[in-house]
Amino acid sequence: MLDHKSEGMATDDSGDIGERLARLEEIAEILEEGEVGLERAQTLREEADEELEMLRETLDVGDGEIIEVSGDSAVDG
Repeated sequence: MLDHKSEGMATDDSGDIGERLARLEEIAEILEEGEVGLERAQTLREEADEELEMLRETLDVGDGEIIEVSGDSAVDG
């Protein structure tokens, strides 16, 4: 079965995005199996919420505007 990682990962600002996404997938799989108790499901849900919040903070780009820069426009610009 899938291992539960430490709760500290949810509050680690330097956590890797890939690791966070993998943990979220792992939590989703556990919950989809439906073989956990209500208390465990709630704990996993809270962990997932924390992971999502950390991802939002990590991926925050300010006003949300994405600017594409190609090699040509960077030289011409």
